[in-house]
Amino acid sequence: MEQDMEAERKDMSGNRELRDRRLPGDPHRIVREMLSGTSTELTCFFFRHGANMYVFSYEKEGVKKHTFIDAGDSQYRDRISEILTENDINAGNIERIIITHRHRDHCGLADLLAGESGAKILVHSNFRKLVEGVLSIEERRWLGGLDPSGLRACDIEYLQPSGEEGVVNIGGVDFPRLGEPIGMGEVGRLEILACPESAQMHSPDQIIALYSPRSSPYTYEPTDDGFRPTDEIVFSGDLWLMRGPLFAGGLGNFSMQFRMGMHQMRNILSGRGMMRRDPREQDSAAKEALKKGFCLIRVEPGHGEEFLGSRILPNSLLAERDLLMEMGYPLDADKSILKSKDMVARVTARMEQAYKSFIEELSLWRRLGYNPAEITRLLVRIYREQSGGGPLVEQDRKERRRRLQTILARLKDDKAQPDELRELAQSTLRALS
Repeated sequence: MEQDMEAERKDMSGNRELRDRRLPGDPHRIVREMLSGTSTELTCFFFRHGANMYVFSYEKEGVKKHTFIDAGDSQYRDRISEILTENDINAGNIERIIITHRHRDHCGLADLLAGESGAKILVHSNFRKLVEGVLSIEERRWLGGLDPSGLRACDIEYLQPSGEEGVVNIGGVDFPRLGEPIGMGEVGRLEILACPESAQMHSPDQIIALYSPRSSPYTYEPTDDGFRPTDEIVFSGDLWLMRGPLFAGGLGNFSMQFRMGMHQMRNILSGRGMMRRDPREQDSAAKEALKKGFCLIRVEPGHGEEFLGSRILPNSLLAERDLLMEMGYPLDADKSILKSKDMVARVTARMEQAYKSFIEELSLWRRLGYNPAEITRLLVRIYREQSGGGPLVEQDRKERRRRLQTILARLKDDKAQPDELRELAQSTLRALS
């Protein structure tokens, strides 16, 4: 399975060189690659406990410089220098550190790394309160013991959404630009976007970063330079995840969980009820926009390993819970509603639309330069990544996998479609069996 996934990444990304390391006994997996069409290297640190960390490495004025996206969990404070050195990253040459949001597993080492290098720390303007303001008891609890005072000595740039830079529209939602795009190596660019404000947010200072190897990104037009949509990457923080965070064991985490439990108990005894933070209800519009906003894109999340983002999932591979929510019902509505007399026609029409959308998307992938074998690998990867999660999520993902198989089986026998698409459907079904 690991060899298959490595082959898929190489094939979809042109001539990238990919090294995939699992270190025995270490709490992380490391993937290093040369980004397509550039001499810029990306090192991905996928931590099992704590948030991921991503490092761009490129030559600048004859020196190998680094840009970090997130700075790692404070629990690695005594080990981060060794981890970076083992992976040819000189902490003294860090140029900038971009923090996706204020939680300790994402910014816990920022002061340490910036102190060693003099790097500028780039954050959303709402991050200022963490560094300079007075935090409430609840805010400190969610920080998990992180002491932000060390950041006060750092060079921090608080990025303010500005009308001059405008917005990037993703899936029908405007994500405000935070400053001009940052050059990444000789041709790449990194754009920092703010998460749109909503009633319930994971954090008030969330950002995402979009990387592209070209100056006109996120457009889906055939090119002569070998560019593919999967050459672009979104660094999504905790806004777009396939796997939620894991927490390490140990006395520190046990102590924090104990304090959280006691706080919940006091709330119940005082009549305030339990404090609930349902991640499905946070930033719901922004999350849906990201899912629907990209034909294909690589997603480097705050937790869990890389996955493919594609609007083929929300547009075509619909679980029953997806249908309920599209039709205005709450997340926990009874699925039997879909089989009621007044819903059958609506569901049938939506599934026909899903089938047509699937065919249109495959045709677009073909026009963008992906050959049938590559499209099969893309679909197989999407199929495999729709697994795991909590009980409800796992059930939805299982339904989406079945939906993909059902659509492919129909396409295989659909004589109204081009032979190439029918053969592609057949080869993909074989690969899934």
